[in-house]
Amino acid sequence: MNSNFDRSRLALLLLLAALLGVGMWAYRGVGDSLREIRATGMQTLLNTQVGTLEQWISERRHEAEQLAAEAELSAGIVRLAAGRGSDRARIVAGILGKAAPIGVTAVLVIDPRGRILVASDAQREGRDVTPDFFVHLSPVLKGHSAFVRPYAAVGVTGTKEIGRAWVAAPIRAANGRVVAVLALGSPVDKGFSAIFEVARLGGSGESLTFDAEGWLLSPSRHADELRQRGLAARLALSEVEADRLTLLATQAVAKRGAGGEGLLLQPYPNYLGRDVVGAWRWLSDYDIGVAIEIEASEAYAPLTYLQVGFSIILLLIFAVWLSGFLSPDALAALLRRNGKARQMGPYRLLRQIGEGAISNVYLAQHRMLKRSAAVKVLKQQATSDEWTARFRREVQLTSGLRHPNTITIYDYGTGAGGEFYYAMEYLEGLSLADLVERYGPLPPSRTAYILRQACASLWEAHSCGLVHRDIKPQNIMLCQIRGERDFVKVLDFGLVKQISGEQTRDLTGTMRILGTPLYMSPERIRNPSDADGRADIYALGAVGFFLLTGKRLFETETEHDLTYQVLHTVPRLASECSPFAVPVELDALIGRCLEKDPAARPQTIVEVASALDGLLVHMPWTRDRIDAWWKKNWVSEDDPGRRFTAPAT
Repeated sequence: MNSNFDRSRLALLLLLAALLGVGMWAYRGVGDSLREIRATGMQTLLNTQVGTLEQWISERRHEAEQLAAEAELSAGIVRLAAGRGSDRARIVAGILGKAAPIGVTAVLVIDPRGRILVASDAQREGRDVTPDFFVHLSPVLKGHSAFVRPYAAVGVTGTKEIGRAWVAAPIRAANGRVVAVLALGSPVDKGFSAIFEVARLGGSGESLTFDAEGWLLSPSRHADELRQRGLAARLALSEVEADRLTLLATQAVAKRGAGGEGLLLQPYPNYLGRDVVGAWRWLSDYDIGVAIEIEASEAYAPLTYLQVGFSIILLLIFAVWLSGFLSPDALAALLRRNGKARQMGPYRLLRQIGEGAISNVYLAQHRMLKRSAAVKVLKQQATSDEWTARFRREVQLTSGLRHPNTITIYDYGTGAGGEFYYAMEYLEGLSLADLVERYGPLPPSRTAYILRQACASLWEAHSCGLVHRDIKPQNIMLCQIRGERDFVKVLDFGLVKQISGEQTRDLTGTMRILGTPLYMSPERIRNPSDADGRADIYALGAVGFFLLTGKRLFETETEHDLTYQVLHTVPRLASECSPFAVPVELDALIGRCLEKDPAARPQTIVEVASALDGLLVHMPWTRDRIDAWWKKNWVSEDDPGRRFTAPAT
């Protein structure tokens, strides 16, 4: 029997060795193929990026040439260059009037010796341009237009700031001789930056341009993180090694004189200390480098899956082989001792507390601060462009809200496997849906008290140009926070829409209706992208009806019937279904909020809040009543009803 046992162990060892060999062969083959694909993709994107930049520069130069050739303008500059005088203010106004539509905000007219004859900043007139700037004007003095890249200079705050991008064209006298240079400057965030913001690979990729000192001349994708960490926008290794450029920048600057290009397919630290791969090209004509970078974990994600798969197989075989030497109890103890909790950035995930279609929510603890948090992680199978954009937008917009009745966002990032996550405050309590399910309808005074706090959260959001669009009992939580009871927190801004500012594109408007139809206003059903703050007011009215009655606003069996009733059926008054005597004013307020026509509802959340304030004066939900309810009903630490109930989208 021992002989058979030894042969079995030997067979397992041989199988382990065979799998290890096959795994290494497959890993190497897939790795080589993936690196070749990634190299081709980055090179293609880099070529496209450089082509787009050169086309943009060519168009700006052509516009400068056309302006310099305009008869009246050039005649005035020629007279000024000859010392015969001219109206400088009129020249500047004329140039800006014609060039402002293309983003020009600064004008210089320079003589062949480098002296500024005319400037939009009158204080610069009579001064010389910097030697470096003058060097870039040499083609213009020979009769050709030129592009002068932005420069990083020390600003008034003592930090490096990126100046304007310039195009320059020659001003000729009647005999064809160049007598002056017309230079047009535009801020880097007008046109120049946009070129690099659109060409970004995946979730971590970045397209950037930089000078010979490593200063970024294009906006960093991680600008907020740079500010939070107090780092300069420079391709340097770290604060400690700020004088050392990253490997990509070092290689590019080394080829500055002759120009060149390169691929870096082995991971190297970028300016945030993250391992990336990249491609670069130095454009000698413009004295700038252009590069594409993407985090190695995302670039080589398939290799990670392959590693994980073979590791699991090998561990299983090893466990079976090891079980021949250890008892089951000893093996289980060993596995428990070597087990490690899953990490997500600085957070250690303790246990899952929620799951949705595209994300999971975990109870977590910050490694250093030891602070509890709820971490929402986007599922790998849901990392489409739409869901990724929604996930990012949710955290970016919600993190800007500071009201105590809005859930607080702590952090955001990507895990080791490329998963998107964000951390928020961990709340213990009940959602309004659980509250009504467990304890029944609420009295009018408590309903008004809860709705007034929800109004406070929405008041801030609406004032920032944001519409929640998914207000429902599951997304409003009743908590105990630092001794404060019946404290409301509004959760889950996953469907938030920005109705003001630069980014107002609705990610769901042209695709499908997202949200809960029972709490969705009629206009949101008709046109998902057509929603303003009055859609949240409608949803809040539906929540109020639910709290007072414990019933759904419309009782239907199918979603089709529900949608029809939301669009066409006048809802019942809360007073008709509530076991409590609902004051006429509260009944009427909820009825107005539920009007089909947005124009018939309260027009702002402030109006709703004011009405609730008036009601609470006459029917207060007092501190004594709050304390009495919690003392009677608040459950023990072990009760499963006491939990974090923020939904996972």
